[in-house]
Amino acid sequence: MSQEKKERGWVYEFIGSKAPDTPKEKQQGEVILRPALRQLGTAPCPVCQHETAVFLTRTNRPFQSCGFCSARIFFNGHESMRLLKKKLKPIELE
Repeated sequence: MSQEKKERGWVYEFIGSKAPDTPKEKQQGEVILRPALRQLGTAPCPVCQHETAVFLTRTNRPFQSCGFCSARIFFNGHESMRLLKKKLKPIELE
């Protein structure tokens, strides 16, 4: 019978195992809070003209998400990035 339990499958190896408990005293390092996306500045929303933040995506493309009209705008082409650059008001870095 003990032989049957060992041959259950490789999936049970992951399900049955638990992560080792580490005491809080051994955890070192300070938590550094960073925003998920880097903010470039603010620009008016192309749909409703409210000032909204412009972020960079993981692929370094400008992205704008309006909380007022729920529009999400991705600036992928050279011409759209050039027009955004004209309207963009950069933020001061802290």
